[in-house]
Amino acid sequence: MATENNPEVMTPLAHKLGLSSQLSFHDVFSIDDPDMLAFIPRPALALLLCFPVTAAVEKYTEAEDASKADYHGSGEAEEVIWFRQTIGNACGLYGLLHGVSNGEARNHIGKMRVHFWKVFAD
Repeated sequence: MATENNPEVMTPLAHKLGLSSQLSFHDVFSIDDPDMLAFIPRPALALLLCFPVTAAVEKYTEAEDASKADYHGSGEAEEVIWFRQTIGNACGLYGLLHGVSNGEARNHIGKMRVHFWKVFAD
């Protein structure tokens, strides 16, 4: 599993960015086995999926995205907050941002840090 999606990395990072300490990240080993799902604390507010990106996946994604218009929505009226990934190898961070910025999870965000670099200095 990638280090960036490790619960021991993601949980402290999310807390430092302002997510309530009542929430945390957990490994999910199955999405359809009831016995394995019983280990996941409830409610589960988001799911970060890790999967290998192959050349075929990249080609498919590029072709799919080429026909879509750029997203220009913004503001509190938007139902979903979406961040276009512009930094390579930052999938976990973008997953974290999407996971905590949408749905019920957004109600658990406290005061976000103004200086992002400070998260890594603490």
